[in-house]
Amino acid sequence: MNVTFETFYLLAALQGVLLSAFLFTRKQNHAANLLLAVATLALSIELATVVYYDNRWYKIYPHLMGFSYPFPALYGPLFFLYAQLVSKKKDRLRAIDLLHFTPVLIVYCLTAPILFYSGEAKIEFLNNMLHGIHNPIFSIFDGFIPVQGIIYTILTVKTVAEYNRSIKDSYSNIDLINLNWLKYLTLGMIIIWSMVVLVSVASVFRLRFAHIDALLNIPLSILIYSIGYMGLKQPEIFLDPSSSPSQSDGTEKYMRSGLNDERAEEIKRRLLTFMTTDKPFLGQDLTLQKLAEQLKTSSHHLSEVINTRMHQSYYDFINQYRVEEFKNRLADPESERYNLLSIAFDSGFQSKGTFNSIFKKFTGITPSEYKATLNSPLK
Repeated sequence: MNVTFETFYLLAALQGVLLSAFLFTRKQNHAANLLLAVATLALSIELATVVYYDNRWYKIYPHLMGFSYPFPALYGPLFFLYAQLVSKKKDRLRAIDLLHFTPVLIVYCLTAPILFYSGEAKIEFLNNMLHGIHNPIFSIFDGFIPVQGIIYTILTVKTVAEYNRSIKDSYSNIDLINLNWLKYLTLGMIIIWSMVVLVSVASVFRLRFAHIDALLNIPLSILIYSIGYMGLKQPEIFLDPSSSPSQSDGTEKYMRSGLNDERAEEIKRRLLTFMTTDKPFLGQDLTLQKLAEQLKTSSHHLSEVINTRMHQSYYDFINQYRVEEFKNRLADPESERYNLLSIAFDSGFQSKGTFNSIFKKFTGITPSEYKATLNSPLK
């Protein structure tokens, strides 16, 4: 093995062990972080195992062989369950969740006799494996791994996307509670698992690629350690009890609300008046629940009015007012003393990134471009 790759794997393995220790002891998001800790520790052992085999250390310590073989089947379920916990789709882990790890258990049961072989027998078994002499179950498992990885990663992306979409019906600022980082990282994992599939197909045709282990292990290591690191930074999310993520879209979730047309129009009228006169959107932490309390109505009815009568999510409804407030303040000559971001924060926005994306969504141009139109001689 190239010394550079060997050094990287060993350093990454050591870093992973330390990171998993931090995750194990972190009280915030404890159940979710336990899953990340297990995933990070398993990958660290796998990386160390790569060096172990390539340096033929198995001839000196043969009894360590085979222990980490089923580990690749752990990552998909672990990250999927992590996403469900951190997004509050699950409140805790249950015994039934162990079913996700059935393939790992099956492989350990089938390979248990091998794990107890003598050192010489294990070395002979490995040599047979390298020459393609082995039980067909190993070929089946090797083909199953990338397929399982892609399926679970897609499920993880779907869970995160549903969560990010659902919080827009209850929150006007989502910078601290969205899980975009996990969505992007898992999309990267789809690419890596796809590479594994291509390599598996190529092996069927006896095609070989230089440094193929590095092409797969280095990106996967970076991704999983990134998830572990972001997991440490991820704050625990506390959702409003009245606004838990819903699985239904459109009008289906309001079929039994009991809100008639007359009452809906009354809430709509009071809402629009309140937004104009009291400007509650200036508060950065304005949630659906808080706005409903100020209007003395239920959050469910208010959500129904905004979704079905105004055809907007709560997030877009509130931030559209903030955009208009920003435009009005920017038109005031007094605003020349302040920069655009200060005016945006005073208008209710919480971060520069969200402000820029929301402003462009509703106006089609950036805040700077909009300011330039105000200063144009043609205006």
